Amino acid sequence: MELKELTKKEFDQFAINHPLGSFQQTSSWGRFMEGDKFHAYYVGGFIKERLVGASLLLSYEIKKDKVRLFYAPRGFLIDYKNEELLKEFTEEVKKFIIEKHGVFLKIDPYILVRDRDSEGKIIEGGVYNDFVEVNLTNANFIKVNDKIQPKWLSRINLKEKTIDDIFNNFSPKARQTVRRNERLGFKVRDFDFKDIDKFIDIINNESKKYNTIVPTKTFYEDLKQTFDGNIKFMEVYFKSDEVINNIDKMISEVIKEKKVRINNYHNSKMTAEYFIDKELEDEEGIKRLESLKDYFSYFSDDVGMGIYMFITIGNEVVALNGGIVDEYNKLDASYTLHYEMIKYAIDNGYKYYNLYEIGDITDSNNKLKNSYNYKKNFGGEVVELVGEYDLVINPKYTNMARKYFPEYLGVKTIFK
Repeated sequence: MELKELTKKEFDQFAINHPLGSFQQTSSWGRFMEGDKFHAYYVGGFIKERLVGASLLLSYEIKKDKVRLFYAPRGFLIDYKNEELLKEFTEEVKKFIIEKHGVFLKIDPYILVRDRDSEGKIIEGGVYNDFVEVNLTNANFIKVNDKIQPKWLSRINLKEKTIDDIFNNFSPKARQTVRRNERLGFKVRDFDFKDIDKFIDIINNESKKYNTIVPTKTFYEDLKQTFDGNIKFMEVYFKSDEVINNIDKMISEVIKEKKVRINNYHNSKMTAEYFIDKELEDEEGIKRLESLKDYFSYFSDDVGMGIYMFITIGNEVVALNGGIVDEYNKLDASYTLHYEMIKYAIDNGYKYYNLYEIGDITDSNNKLKNSYNYKKNFGGEVVELVGEYDLVINPKYTNMARKYFPEYLGVKTIFK
């Protein structure tokens, strides 16, 4: 094998459609991280001039000692089943790192351990990638505790699926909420990035509720710049006049149904018990709708309820970050936002819709348990990734490197 440095274009051509590709194995992520003290290298392994593996390598210099720490975020992009190929590629990468005065390499491949359903239960007969740890160990990697990136994700497989297929796999609550919101008139639109402070306010409020550390405004500005064309800020909103008109239509429909039922009852087409039950049910329904109408009458015409940021690159759409304004949380508008973005993902040929981080679902103290309980309403799969592995090149720097690496700027919820 011959290892060569690749141009950004060459790397992206290989990486973006690779089965193990992610937004963190792209030149966009490399450029983003270069704005935060790192240097990005793009390397590819060739056998008989055929590119068989590649990786973005981020390096950080310890200036005091003039040595570098390396990290392949969600890398390598290679066939982990092929032990000899993995060992050969690793050895060539190691040589490259040593040439750049590197002393340590960390990787956290974007490959799941085994198939699980939305409840996290192992699917018998499904994918089981137990070979990954064996092959990485044989390539001299050491498995370590996961600190940098989320290991547990919630993801919807969109391959060969229609929106109806996906929707029918939602929980009853999610289906009912999406349809109710449609009837009310909730919609989704592109959010104008010049109003980014509105998004930041939502993120900061989420941080106060859950006691988390949030990225700075500069983080989002840099991310927007480097992923331009592959990043979307989407807002879920309503127009109060439209919603009130829609509620009036819903009330009219109930009244029409009542008239038909009264006529059927007088013509002995239903029992008195059934008639009374349905009448009481409709009366309660009308009261709820009238109350809802009063609620929406207090708002100005155009109301943005929440904003999410999505990375749209390679095989998946990633719902990376966002939230709903506290005042509108009870309206469950986030279901509409995700539903519309799932449609977008299907219409544009993406293979996965990634709801992202859910925390370790096997941990009774999982701080992201509420996030997991919400996301499983969309009927996706729980993804447990294989985790983090270290390649120690110079043992002198191992302890220092492992203490340093949690400070890497991944995209992960960090609790204060």
